[in-house]
Amino acid sequence: MFIHNHGETDMQQVKFGIKFTVNSYACGELDQFIECAEDLGGDLTQRYHAFVEAVADRKVKPSTLVDIDVLSIFAGDLKNRANIDYLEGHWDHEPNIVKGGKMFLGRYNALTKLHGSAIQ
Repeated sequence: MFIHNHGETDMQQVKFGIKFTVNSYACGELDQFIECAEDLGGDLTQRYHAFVEAVADRKVKPSTLVDIDVLSIFAGDLKNRANIDYLEGHWDHEPNIVKGGKMFLGRYNALTKLHGSAIQ
């Protein structure tokens, strides 16, 4: 759908598998995911940007096929944001940020439960 192999014949794809709520917190953080992913190598940057933009545009559904390397980076970005905004306590004085970080941790946990070591 939005993410495809770009000529890679052995690129593994999986169904995204979860629902992802896009609220104001998520929109801001998804923009940061794109901004921080500028040199992933090969066509990975382009594929990752396309995927994150599709998530932000609410076009990614649980049934959407995603390249496993793209999903792995996305899961890592969710976990990183959850650490900073929720787990490490940097934003305890900002309940909306803490709530968003907690939401991202939940989405990360759901992805890792579904896809396991393939994305960790």
